[in-house]
Amino acid sequence: MLIKMIRGFLFDLDGVFYVSNRILKGANQTIDWLINNKIPYKFITNTTTMSRERITKKLVNLGLKITKPDIISANYAGAIYLKKINPASCKLILRDEAKEDYMEFNIQNKNPEVIIVGDIGKAWSFDLMNELFNDVLNGSKIIALHKGRCFQTDDGLTIDTGVFITGLEYATKTSAHIIGKPSQTFFELATDDFKISYDKIAMVGDDLDNDIEGANNMGLFSVLVKTGKYRKDIFEKSSIKPNLIINSIAELPIIFKDAIDK
Repeated sequence: MLIKMIRGFLFDLDGVFYVSNRILKGANQTIDWLINNKIPYKFITNTTTMSRERITKKLVNLGLKITKPDIISANYAGAIYLKKINPASCKLILRDEAKEDYMEFNIQNKNPEVIIVGDIGKAWSFDLMNELFNDVLNGSKIIALHKGRCFQTDDGLTIDTGVFITGLEYATKTSAHIIGKPSQTFFELATDDFKISYDKIAMVGDDLDNDIEGANNMGLFSVLVKTGKYRKDIFEKSSIKPNLIINSIAELPIIFKDAIDK
């Protein structure tokens, strides 16, 4: 059975280990199981509202047993990507808490070579969209930290950054470069130090598009949890299918208990 081949894990965070400011049942027990069995793992999140340092502090304050090296966020991955391409200038469409990961770069709002776009919540407006539209027409390239459609809050599902990225792509007749899930680059970065083939790595998430389809495209073993943004009716209508469905992260150590050689 494929489950017995798994030797490492990638996990989404929001909707899998916590929702809003509430840790989900079994989250820390699953982390303990991973550590006690010396199973390599990383948390990969499309969160772009804060720096990696702030994400870690937030989750630790919530009570989650997590450390900064465990986390690869889309925001942090964007900074890594900028180091590789070394642009002359960049414009940041980010919250102030997320800009901390980009302080080493040349930040310019006028005629930037690239525009980094993350989640800015209700700060989106017609004027901002029109400004970015004209930036692209004048030669700027958009680097989207992710292209998520929606995310789960205590009040229900909320539209995400991908709505605005898609609108800019449509208006400018260009394509943004996507950093976060489900891009191949993001999965490669997250598994770089695993030294395990993709077919022996499981991706666990609540998002059919970013987590499950992204994992399937990479040849990872995909696991969908019925928490967070999971909706039965959406799943049943979707053509995207995981290798395995579990009720919550609490079930993971039970289901995969024989996956690692003792």
